[in-house]
Amino acid sequence: MPERRSRSSPPAEWPAALRQLVRAAEIECPEGHAAALRELTILALSKVPSRGIFDPAVRSEEELFAAIDGVARTHLELSDARAAWRTALRRANLPTDLQDEIEHAALDVQTSSDTAYFYAGLAFALAFAYGYRAAS
Repeated sequence: MPERRSRSSPPAEWPAALRQLVRAAEIECPEGHAAALRELTILALSKVPSRGIFDPAVRSEEELFAAIDGVARTHLELSDARAAWRTALRRANLPTDLQDEIEHAALDVQTSSDTAYFYAGLAFALAFAYGYRAAS
């Protein structure tokens, strides 16, 4: 699957702290995490000026949730995890070792999703802090 590109400001135009955070993620985090953080930061920088902080507990954010899930599918293997979950569920009538497979697949799905929402929250907070500091 080709990597998605944004039309927003490239990282070179971001504040130094945001650029450094993405660079650190490229070095320290598992593959795909830095790209997810980059895309979620682009999303946050485009949304924060009009809406403020992102609260994942608010349930009326379908467009935003879809964008975050798209990042999780593209960079954090959410599609693979969901496919494994579906496969395991179809085979659920089998012995305990396959029940363990179901639990493992469910954990992979949740981990990918949680990671996406973590990075989204981080990106929104950083974008908000940057915007607040720039406005001061």
